[in-house]
Amino acid sequence: MFTSVTWQDYLAAEDRGELLLSAVGQFKASRGFLHALEANSYFRGENTRVARKTILRARKTETRDKQGRRRVRAAAEDVVGNRIGSSFLFRFVTQQNQFLLSEGVSLPWQVKDRLGADFDHQLERLGECALLHGCAWGYWNTDHLEVLQMARNSLSGFFPLLDEMTGEAKLGVQFWQIAPSRPMYLRIFSDAGVTLCRREKGKLVTISPCQPYRRTLRQDVLGETIADEPGYSRLPLIPLRANPEGRSEFTPAIRAKIDAYDSILSDFADNLDRANDVYWVLNNFGGTMDEVAEMLEQINRLKAVANIADGTGQASTAEPHTIEVPYQARRTALEMLEHALYQDYMALDMSALTGSSLTNVAIRVSTSCMNLKANRYEWQVRQFVTALLELIGCPCKDVIFRRQAIANESETIADIAAMRGDIDHETALRLNPYISDESIPTLLGASAKPSHS
Repeated sequence: MFTSVTWQDYLAAEDRGELLLSAVGQFKASRGFLHALEANSYFRGENTRVARKTILRARKTETRDKQGRRRVRAAAEDVVGNRIGSSFLFRFVTQQNQFLLSEGVSLPWQVKDRLGADFDHQLERLGECALLHGCAWGYWNTDHLEVLQMARNSLSGFFPLLDEMTGEAKLGVQFWQIAPSRPMYLRIFSDAGVTLCRREKGKLVTISPCQPYRRTLRQDVLGETIADEPGYSRLPLIPLRANPEGRSEFTPAIRAKIDAYDSILSDFADNLDRANDVYWVLNNFGGTMDEVAEMLEQINRLKAVANIADGTGQASTAEPHTIEVPYQARRTALEMLEHALYQDYMALDMSALTGSSLTNVAIRVSTSCMNLKANRYEWQVRQFVTALLELIGCPCKDVIFRRQAIANESETIADIAAMRGDIDHETALRLNPYISDESIPTLLGASAKPSHS
């Protein structure tokens, strides 16, 4: 969490606009912001460390002195090699987030309507940002949820000013630029409302005065607003943390293993490139290097070459050779790193669910770690939803998340058939994975009709 500038600093500042601009600069240079940018890169499959990787390659330079004599020198230069990034972080974050939130949040319909039709999708986006950055903020804008990312890119982000005594967010600052040469805009969230500003010549200039928050209290049966009053009991900015510590799931342990995996894979690709060509061993060849180059050019052009004698009476020969790149050790290392990554993140490796592991018991064992991690994450999402409902005046304790179920459906149906004598028809329909809850009343009604012979 950003603590270089606090709410008390803001209250004590003589020029608050200057303080906010300084706070933006300090936040962009902070460890948390830079870590969030790196998490974004790895999420896109761009390994920032492998992207700086170069390889040494020998290079021959030829010069001539004043007397016209040729000088040949060997030197080494850094050249760009293969830079292969992996998608482990995207896979892990997406799996954890979608496992819990892909079905949305279940609430009483009166409460769910107040959150808007797009709430579940926005909650998914907010959760993804929270897992990457450690914490993301949701802004309740009258009748819908907006996602405020800590770091959208190197020019855009969001941070709160915290109270030094309570740690509560007292002011929110969202900043963005579409390009470094374009002006920077700030949206400032305070208790009074939202103010839009722009940086001009090093000063903060207000371009839209403070707009009070609007809060819809209730609607009539026709959906028309009866009361629309300003203000909330608190700042309408609610944090969603990835875990109780508020730390990114892109941990040093995960990063180190991804870097090792990508580095080994990139180096292996470099070795394949270097060993891709055939090299020639010239036996009993007394010519110069220029003659060697001329012969190889003739081989490439004509696919044939005539023997050249070196004066000893013996014919010269040229034998093609290739380099066998060792891969077994690298393959073992990659498999070990991949297994360690899935273990550290507590994610589910879908490739492991094959053959005898496709029974429901084996699937539950394989997903146990993912469920344990989802339990910690669910508490954070539940706290966010509960705080949001209290903010808009719809407190509700029935907040339910339906996790994605992974099961052998054929085995499930066989179990239902085996239990058919002990359960009623409605229970059997509800347990059937191929039958939706919405169609059960229709099926029960159809089964209740008398048959006509």
